[in-house]
Amino acid sequence: MSFGYGVLLALALLVVPGAIIARCGGLHWPAAVAVAPALTYGAVAMAIVPFGALGVPWNAGTALLTLAVVAGAIAGLRVLARRIWTTPQAPERPRPPRGATLLVGGGVVLGAVLIWVAAARGLANWQSIPSTWDAVWHANTIRFILDTGQASPTHMGELRNVETLEALYYPSAFHALAAVFAQVAGAAPATAYTVFSVAVSCWLFPASAAMLTWLLMHRWAAPWPTFGAAATSAVLAASFTAVPFVEFDTASIPNLAAYGIAVPVFVLVTTTLAHRDRIPMAVLAVVGLFTVHITGGVIAVVLVAAWWLVDVLRRPVRGRLSDTITLFAIGAPAVALLLPQFLGVLQQAEIIEGHSFVTHQSRKRALFDAVVQHTRHLNDFPIQWWLIALAAAGGVLIVVRRVWWPALVWLLLVISIVHSSVPFGGPFGAAVGQFSDLFYSDPRRLSAVITLLLSALAGIAAVTGACWVAARVPAVSARVRHTTAAVVLAVAAVASAVHYLPRHEFLFGEKYDSVIIDDKDLEAFAHLATLPGARDTLIANANTDGTAWMYAVADLHPLWTHYDYPVQQGPGYNRFIIWAYADDADTDPRVAEAVKALNIRYLLVSAPVVRGFVIPDGLASLDKSRSWEKIYDNGETRIYQWRAARPE
Repeated sequence: MSFGYGVLLALALLVVPGAIIARCGGLHWPAAVAVAPALTYGAVAMAIVPFGALGVPWNAGTALLTLAVVAGAIAGLRVLARRIWTTPQAPERPRPPRGATLLVGGGVVLGAVLIWVAAARGLANWQSIPSTWDAVWHANTIRFILDTGQASPTHMGELRNVETLEALYYPSAFHALAAVFAQVAGAAPATAYTVFSVAVSCWLFPASAAMLTWLLMHRWAAPWPTFGAAATSAVLAASFTAVPFVEFDTASIPNLAAYGIAVPVFVLVTTTLAHRDRIPMAVLAVVGLFTVHITGGVIAVVLVAAWWLVDVLRRPVRGRLSDTITLFAIGAPAVALLLPQFLGVLQQAEIIEGHSFVTHQSRKRALFDAVVQHTRHLNDFPIQWWLIALAAAGGVLIVVRRVWWPALVWLLLVISIVHSSVPFGGPFGAAVGQFSDLFYSDPRRLSAVITLLLSALAGIAAVTGACWVAARVPAVSARVRHTTAAVVLAVAAVASAVHYLPRHEFLFGEKYDSVIIDDKDLEAFAHLATLPGARDTLIANANTDGTAWMYAVADLHPLWTHYDYPVQQGPGYNRFIIWAYADDADTDPRVAEAVKALNIRYLLVSAPVVRGFVIPDGLASLDKSRSWEKIYDNGETRIYQWRAARPE
């Protein structure tokens, strides 16, 4: 499978199911394609939680069955909704001008291609094993779903907590769909993770920028400038570094995917006030968004809340009470369907709130960094001044046009970034902290949300400026002026993406460096897989050296399936004994008891460890122990066998 073919296939799995559901819900094809990824993940979410509880395996076959059931349900619920809401539907908006849809579609495709070019250039070794922290967890989750059929986000403790199987919530809709891709494409879990991550990165953000631009402009601007701005924003989305590039670099892929579908979900919700038969689709999209990642759902809720408070209450579609009831009709069933997940994430609230990214700089500096997009990770590169200026102009323009809710969202996010960098004190700081903690109090994640607004605002400013200039050149016909303006905008947007291409291809490929897992590690995994009993027992390993990759790569079952240092998440008594005292087996009987309890026969350690970490105490002096026999050493990776497990 080539890289390009894999990305196209992943895009098909991301878009086609949701587009079918959207068509069953009554949307025209352009709108159906725009909201398709959110509905695809919605269908996945509606299946994996009950499947996990009932023991029904998640795979390509049950995914296809899910699509048929969900599409049929949406079609039926649409008919039912039309009967329940007896008031007539709001009149349809005028159809877009001929060619406008193609213009926006072309902009989205061009933006996606520009992001793909950065990925293709940066990921020269796209089938290698990335060195990022969370990549191993994502790949192992895909392997776990392929092996067991268990894809429920409430069952991820079965993978993470190997000994205790203690319950753990982790949003898994991204992994569930990537596992289907792995089946369909015949791709290894690590390859499926990379390819599907690139597909999500390429498509979602140009499409999101186009949709938000349309929402912000269609009430006050003429059709052609609105659609032209949507296309321009889509192309400009390939220039902003925060998403998808930084999020890909940090392997925050479910977070990235959720950010990418938050705006389409929000836009779909806004249309339900006029088209109540879309309520079932909106519920499905909201459930899918939260199941991809909670933070994406928070973004959509914030956008809807700001839009409702500032826009809808001032200019209701059907009446304030009627509009509020419509939104409640979306929120109530969505919350009910998400309740098992919410209960799971509440058990981990302390872990989420425990993150801190204080910069120890002045509050003025934190404010400056928040405004100009120069926060954590983004401050590794020069500020994107012209994009920030263009977005600022767009922000001023929509405020003048009395579209005020984006400014409220932007202000909330900026305050939250400042608090995350230099915490406020008192009740105000506590209140802001409640919100910023939903994003792990991470300026990087919060800046990525702001980027969703900036890409749309930049496109609005660019097209408005181009139209203003074109109107002041009366010497030529309007068609020539507008065509020239469109060409100039397209060239400028592409030139911007090309200008930032070096940093973006670097961010795509930086961690595909084979530093943690290289060919010697892969050789050791392959050798271990051939040893007697290796596939039927747990493999003791370190939680600092990347050997957790043995599960995704070789289908071997490690004691630690993720980096985890120092010991976190309550690893279990016996696992801790191995972690801390394995090399004391000659004198400490607890080690033999733990080996027996965990059914361990082999132990594998490797160098190097993650920067700033050390090899666990119990694995540091294995060569001095008579209880462990070294049976493999390639100079980097070592395999030991428990002596009691040797055949006589």
